[in-house]
Amino acid sequence: MDSKSPLSASVISFRNDPNDDTIYYMIQVKNKTSDIWQLEKRFSQFEDLAKKLKVLFGEQLPTLPKKKYITFLVGKTPEDLEKRKAGLDEFIQNLASRPEVVASEPLKQFLEIEKNAKEIIVNPPKQIFEFKGFLHGIRDFTISSEQGLMFVITSDCSVMNRLDAYLTNMKAPWESEKGDQALIPVGCVECWLQQESGEFQRLWVKMYNSQAITCYWDATASVLLVGLDSGSINYLYVPEKEGFKKFTESMEIEQHTDRVMGLYYDNKRKYLHSISKDRKYRVLNLRKGELVADIEPDQYELTCLLGSEERKKTFVGDRHGEIFIYDIEKKRPKLIIKIPTTQLFIRGFFIDNQRNYLFSISHENGVILIVDIQLPGREQYAKEVAQLNGKSKSREIGWSSKRGEIYVGNIDGTVTIWDARKSQQLYVLKAHDSDITKLQWLDADQTLLTAAKDKVIKVWSMPQYWRDPKIVEKELEQDQLQAKQQNVEQFYKKAQQQIDQKFQDDDDDDMAVWHKDQQRYSDTKYEDIIELK
Repeated sequence: MDSKSPLSASVISFRNDPNDDTIYYMIQVKNKTSDIWQLEKRFSQFEDLAKKLKVLFGEQLPTLPKKKYITFLVGKTPEDLEKRKAGLDEFIQNLASRPEVVASEPLKQFLEIEKNAKEIIVNPPKQIFEFKGFLHGIRDFTISSEQGLMFVITSDCSVMNRLDAYLTNMKAPWESEKGDQALIPVGCVECWLQQESGEFQRLWVKMYNSQAITCYWDATASVLLVGLDSGSINYLYVPEKEGFKKFTESMEIEQHTDRVMGLYYDNKRKYLHSISKDRKYRVLNLRKGELVADIEPDQYELTCLLGSEERKKTFVGDRHGEIFIYDIEKKRPKLIIKIPTTQLFIRGFFIDNQRNYLFSISHENGVILIVDIQLPGREQYAKEVAQLNGKSKSREIGWSSKRGEIYVGNIDGTVTIWDARKSQQLYVLKAHDSDITKLQWLDADQTLLTAAKDKVIKVWSMPQYWRDPKIVEKELEQDQLQAKQQNVEQFYKKAQQQIDQKFQDDDDDDMAVWHKDQQRYSDTKYEDIIELK
């Protein structure tokens, strides 16, 4: 039994039911507290299990034995059945060895865990609220718990709808200007404010002729930045003294020539930092309206940006898998280190300033990257320290420092929850019906917010304990006892091998003089050993 998994399972036999001419495979399941139960399943039930698990785990699953082993029940051979049994055994053993799969609803039902070993069931996250009614699929959002404020970035996710809108919104040379408001909106930003009742109310919406991609809210300066697919950035001033009921300033800045992928606002200098698919990292002085930096870190598209006011640093990721750290204390950002990784398409950054770790995710293959960025002021010595293999096509990453958990949003609508301390998956949550586009962990409330292209933001409450601590402690004691027994057995086995080898060596040495008197040491005296003839 895998020490990380609470149970083991294996296919121990099979039988042919003469009544319906069906093969049933006997599965034996055992948990760490020595509870054992058996159940029979048909091959079609294994297939159904695999389909359900694929929704949660994608391609991260073992394969079922090929159907060519048995094409029809008529003409089957014992060899075919043994091959299939061996394949199913390997399949179910692999699943049972993985805690995150054991925690899933499909395997829990298949192995009848709740009926036979309820104590090992994992407490799942619970959805406690959801925001609906958004105009388009959600691309990004940011929530300020202290202000009870939320900005949501949405865009039309249909290519055909966007094309139709672009054509409709185009102005012919003889047409007069109709303002910057969209005729057919392709993207928009929505402002929501929490009321005294606790519910959020939408205050206002601003629409765009281009897809809205990303946003950044500076609560101190009351500045909202919205990055567009066209490469433009919309600067909005949303004053708190007005109750956030409207934006009093709006300025469109033509910062890039392609999609804006990341934003950061330095409110002390009034510098706007942005990156784009046009490979440019640009910094605009909003006070003077002049560009103070136009940097091309490498030849690849830039994919994510994170600014740290505490560290006076920005972190930039690109499509080739490189991470750039810039010092922004002076007027122009200064590159202090470039960290190459073996992954592609860096998506999402998150910093744990207590542990000095930078977390990121590779969109290409779902690998979580953990970089030790050192203490503030020593980022030039940053280095990658760990990788965790996850699902491919991951889009977003979140982190709870208090719980030591990593949250990864995937293209299939699932959220993979990791125990960072143990480097293992805890649970896979089917959160949405389409691509996860944004995650945000609220440490004060111990809740996770997820958003997707399905036009919904959901709020999830994480369990205080994934499993009963007393049961986990008991299982740990069982593991330690088992490990101790194995060590003792290995010790005696090794000792016996050494004794056997010594006697063998003695036999080999004494064969030529076997007829002579021999001596051996016993306690404090010597005894003569006379060869019997």
